[in-house]
Amino acid sequence: MSVAAGASRPLPLTAAALEQEIARLLRRYAQSDQRVLLVRADPEWTGPAGINVDGRPVRITGCLSPLAVMERVSAHLDRDGDSVLVVLTDAEESALGTGLLSRAIRQRVFVVEPWRLVEESFGAQQTDPRLAAEGWAAEALIDAMPPGGWPRLTGAMLTRETALGRLAARRLRLDRQGAADDEPNAAALLLWSADTAAVEAFRSLRAPEREGLTTWLREITGHPADILFRLVDGDRAGDALPLGLLCGALWHPDAQSVAQRAQGGVLAYISALGTPASRAGGSRPPIGDASVRGFAAAAEDVVARLLRAEGSTDERRLADTVLDRAEDLLVQFDARQASRHSDLLRSGFEDRIEGVAEALSTALEELRSDRGTTATGTTEPAVRPGVAALAQATSRLQSHALAGKQHHRVRRAEMAQRLVRWLWRPYDPVSQVSGVGVAVQAQIDEWGWVDRARDDVWLGEPHSATLKDAYRKLHDLVLDRGRALNEVFAAKLASWTATGPGDLLTVDTLLPRVVAPLVTDTAEYRRPVLFVVLDGMSAAVATELAEELRAQNWEEYDPVPRATGRARRRAVVAALPTVTRVSRASLFAARLTTGGAAEERKAFENHPFWGGRPVRLFHKGSLSGEAGRSLGEDLTEALGDESVHVGVVLNAIDDTLDRGRGRVDDTWTLSDIGALRTLLEYARFQGRAVILTSDHGHVLERNGTLRAVPGAPSARHRESAEPAGDGEVELIGPRVVGGRIIALWDPGLRYLPAKAGYHGGASLAEVTIPLLAFLPFGSSAPAGWRALPDQQPEWWSLESEEAGAPQVPEPREARMPVEPRRRGRKAADVPTGPTLFDDLDMPGATGDSGGLPMTGRPGAGADPAAPAPQAAPNGDEALVAELLATEIFAAQHQMTPRRVPKAKIQAVLLALLEAGGPLPLPVVAESAGEHPVRASGFVATLQRVLNVDNYPVLSITDNGRSARLDPHLLREQFGIGARPGPGAAGR
Repeated sequence: MSVAAGASRPLPLTAAALEQEIARLLRRYAQSDQRVLLVRADPEWTGPAGINVDGRPVRITGCLSPLAVMERVSAHLDRDGDSVLVVLTDAEESALGTGLLSRAIRQRVFVVEPWRLVEESFGAQQTDPRLAAEGWAAEALIDAMPPGGWPRLTGAMLTRETALGRLAARRLRLDRQGAADDEPNAAALLLWSADTAAVEAFRSLRAPEREGLTTWLREITGHPADILFRLVDGDRAGDALPLGLLCGALWHPDAQSVAQRAQGGVLAYISALGTPASRAGGSRPPIGDASVRGFAAAAEDVVARLLRAEGSTDERRLADTVLDRAEDLLVQFDARQASRHSDLLRSGFEDRIEGVAEALSTALEELRSDRGTTATGTTEPAVRPGVAALAQATSRLQSHALAGKQHHRVRRAEMAQRLVRWLWRPYDPVSQVSGVGVAVQAQIDEWGWVDRARDDVWLGEPHSATLKDAYRKLHDLVLDRGRALNEVFAAKLASWTATGPGDLLTVDTLLPRVVAPLVTDTAEYRRPVLFVVLDGMSAAVATELAEELRAQNWEEYDPVPRATGRARRRAVVAALPTVTRVSRASLFAARLTTGGAAEERKAFENHPFWGGRPVRLFHKGSLSGEAGRSLGEDLTEALGDESVHVGVVLNAIDDTLDRGRGRVDDTWTLSDIGALRTLLEYARFQGRAVILTSDHGHVLERNGTLRAVPGAPSARHRESAEPAGDGEVELIGPRVVGGRIIALWDPGLRYLPAKAGYHGGASLAEVTIPLLAFLPFGSSAPAGWRALPDQQPEWWSLESEEAGAPQVPEPREARMPVEPRRRGRKAADVPTGPTLFDDLDMPGATGDSGGLPMTGRPGAGADPAAPAPQAAPNGDEALVAELLATEIFAAQHQMTPRRVPKAKIQAVLLALLEAGGPLPLPVVAESAGEHPVRASGFVATLQRVLNVDNYPVLSITDNGRSARLDPHLLREQFGIGARPGPGAAGR
């Protein structure tokens, strides 16, 4: 600060700047006896009347005239005390006179030196000459100084970038947008443009500062700021983000043929907006394509981030506002045709919906034209134009930024694509339903997935009339195929009920065959059991719940001990009729019977196989607790006791169907099923083995036909003497509780008034019970339990490069499996004779215990784990054999500290090639006879062998839960020849 000299405009000071300067001066002249400090500044002071400096009170006042200064100084000095009076005045020293000056500190009026004050505030020792050349910047930095001063620098130099960056952040309130103090960027500026109050505050700045900041922001952010500040100056800042989306569509490379006229309109609109330079008579810089593209790219990035934001209501609202305004601008500039090229505009999403509709209609036409051929099972060409176009259209829909907000519509398009791929598969109901065992397992392996997709498509499309019609046609086509399968199944079921169950896993044998081996005294491995019955859970619902559980670090297992063939999600046959009072009672009693909750509890808790250990079964009335308790006290206590086996019945699915309340979105999650999520949390904490099953499945109401039968015991079966008619089947025999019923096999018929869904009939969806078994990820598995890879059929996956091509399973020659070695297991314990499901898994077998139908997974028709005499090596085996014989493999294997036997490496590679995708680590370990607990270390060792030069031949995916083999990279890194033909690795 220097002595005042010459007339000049006094510097306006903020409270923070003045406090900083007063404190500096008082500390510097602390030895002065004077108690008055004169400062040349704007006398119209609106800041605080007093502050405290190092414990000394300081009063601040502004005086408009020399006389006022004299009066204030005299009054202050007449009072005793140590306080200091700071007088702000615009008067010259000559006007104040020497008498007054003699009573002030240093006998002078101190003038604030702007750059020194700025340096002091930043803690800098010098100022960047480029910054000092900005004549407006010092005053602006002082005026904008925050309380406590500017953040201190780490270096000695106050650079232009740092000072103006912090000034811009404060003036534009960019901290609201999450921008760094000294790094304003295009995204922050565009978000700022949507803040009306912040924009108005900027527009109210003094012209030199506003123009200086605008110039500097254009320098550092380029094209976005070039157009943005034209909009700001033209009072159109709120249109910046919407206009950016419009420009992104218009200047898309594929839109040029339809966008030229609209482009001209947008350029004229931007150019017509006023700028500071134009109002001052200067020339207006032209706006070119590069500027528009840069502006559009920045706006699209910002809006995409807003749409991805989770949990921020303000950001979601802003995104919706921007999208709404962008649609208005589309109309204003007649740019609707270009919107199809936008990944963000609502019109672009609807265009992609129409693209799916068009492609789906084409694919259905192809199906109808070749329907007779496909029905006979003739192999189709690998690629169909309609199928490929549908895959491309669905992929484009998925890539749109609104796909997340419109996830239900995207999901239905995906389901439609899956159903089309499934419809191209060979189809022959007679051969595919060769027996009850074959059919119910196919319902779990494949047709339950079809039901899930079909039911989703039935819910339809809210807006596109074309897609509505395509969905209806697709649904009916799938429904017709399902009706044919159910008709053949009903005939097989009638024969089966008359002869008995054979070796099939039935609802009344589930406990003895699956649960008892876990808990008996002779079991090699025991852990507490949580046995959950989801009343009414169908195979379709089971696919959804299992998918969610697997994503939450639960490992799925095949829990049927001593079963031959590949591990799989198992099917259970319900009791007949498929009603709760019969099938659930039979489940808990382990024999065909009827009963209610009391009978179920008594039977379940007193089975001999529990060995006297405590067992509790909880029904609906005993599940919920008092206020603040998610579960009842007795249930909580049982779950917390590791010695207690717990059974729970959850009625959420059956109740929803029975009460006739249709669901807006027929998907099921853990949160939809009462206490299931909480039960699973307890089970994870206690390390319980979790078994989820049902007592029967269900069919949904889909505008079905009422065939009124007054007094019918259920909507889907009757006991009257009239013979079976169309859509019905007579079931007689030991598997029918009561001896005889007439059951509906047609899912579109019912005997009673409409509800949301039904059970009691003889359709596959009602008779098939899914069996799900889970352990917390990383837990040791019980003896006989085998970890499961992903159970979705091949046609379900949309990730394959060949997703547009319906895959026809190629016959694979059987090979002997590599048996996992289990600790503590004697050779005599390994079964050698026929056991449960032996016949069911044999290739080529037929009948009720016969071969499995062709499903979506490779090898599902002829089980690869079934023995075959002198089977010739297939392509996978040839590839692995060639790998093991290479010199590179020998060198890699030799260098591994912990050398894994070649037989184990061979087993793992065959398992990974068989899967054709990722496999859970426990499955990988078990394929080589390794314990699942050691899976991570075992796979890491294999990576050292296979990943030559660190190329990811064997990679870890799914957040460390699964392993994936890249067959193409395997061949390349080990110098193996060309890819083999059909049946070979790397399908």
